[in-house]
Amino acid sequence: MPDKQEQQRGERQKAAFAAVDALEKLWLRQLRQRRSIDEIIDEIRLRFREAHGEQRRWLAGVYVSFLIRAKREPETLQVVDAMIDELPDDVRFPIRKAFLYHYMLDDSEKALPCIDLALRRAYRSGLFRREALGVKARILLELRRGEELSDVLEQIMSMQMIKGVADVGRERDFVDRAPPGLISEDVLRRYNEFRPKRPSDGMEDMPPEWEPPEWE
Repeated sequence: MPDKQEQQRGERQKAAFAAVDALEKLWLRQLRQRRSIDEIIDEIRLRFREAHGEQRRWLAGVYVSFLIRAKREPETLQVVDAMIDELPDDVRFPIRKAFLYHYMLDDSEKALPCIDLALRRAYRSGLFRREALGVKARILLELRRGEELSDVLEQIMSMQMIKGVADVGRERDFVDRAPPGLISEDVLRRYNEFRPKRPSDGMEDMPPEWEPPEWE
């Protein structure tokens, strides 16, 4: 059973998430109603500067998502870098930085050290290990580094998932988009057994819709 202090921390985290989630839904509704995205970003920035603890962490994620929508990449990088420094155990902000370089700035080489930082943190904490490896697989596919991509697929297949620890389900978009011969035949065969192709699988160079991990 969790002790009282742990329960209180969990309750604070839930309350912080609920408050920020309500704000995000409000801002998205305002955006659909044609409020200027720059005005919304200004409001988020003010709230972010005044926020503390878990609420600041959640607000930073919303702040980044609206900056990306507005295609304000330099500011996005500033916020992400600040949170990477502020939260030395956080995995998601290094993943966001890799995402930004790979998808928004078209610089997969610069995305690699970002995802490697995310992976170091992921293995230290146990959080989002498979998600970070999937992002690295997409980056290596773009760079056509087949040997390294095969190694990452090996890591994904051999990973022991931890019950109750946040991560993603089994993904394979990076396998389906790989040109013939890029991935080792043996690795490809075993990955097809590890995560068979489904009729609903797409070919986009984007992470698939989130699904929970299986508990192995």
